[in-house]
Amino acid sequence: MVPLSTERLGVAIALLVIVLFLVGAAQPTVNDVPGFSDHTGPTEAQVTSFERIDSGCAEQVATRSSGSTSGGTYEKLTFVETTDPDADLSAWVERTSPRGTDLSTFRIHVDSHATGPANESCETGILYRIEVETSGGSPEGVFADAHGTRILWLENGRVAGCSASVTSPLDAECQRFYDDTRPDRTWSNATG
Repeated sequence: MVPLSTERLGVAIALLVIVLFLVGAAQPTVNDVPGFSDHTGPTEAQVTSFERIDSGCAEQVATRSSGSTSGGTYEKLTFVETTDPDADLSAWVERTSPRGTDLSTFRIHVDSHATGPANESCETGILYRIEVETSGGSPEGVFADAHGTRILWLENGRVAGCSASVTSPLDAECQRFYDDTRPDRTWSNATG
């Protein structure tokens, strides 16, 4: 290895400073410096599968429930109470955090729509399976950066579960949705 002369070392440092300046001028954050990361949670979520499994009286139909997460796919099998076992179901996704945040938060709404008379003989409902996939977000860099996803599940407007995957130091705060004394919000801006 040939040692660098003082003149060559000065030129190399000057070039490095110019490159860092140009990168910083285009997007003035430390995350633009090579090796650093601005890893964020996903930017999109969509329902990829939604099916009605069974319906009827709760004591006969609400016998199974499960949930799983694999990568960016969230799956849930559960029972929702309805006034009519023949009620229609709908599902939709709402993003509740701005793009580019470290913790991406989404609400998955499952609503029942009954048109017939209410069943008075038992508590009725529908056993359903739903699958949601997340996508987007910025990739990892060489150095770790906090990021994560929280999915709040709602059935007929009520909290029916919370799924989260975060890296330290982020806190998904799922427990707060089960505490009646705290406000019902999924994201708040911490900048002044």
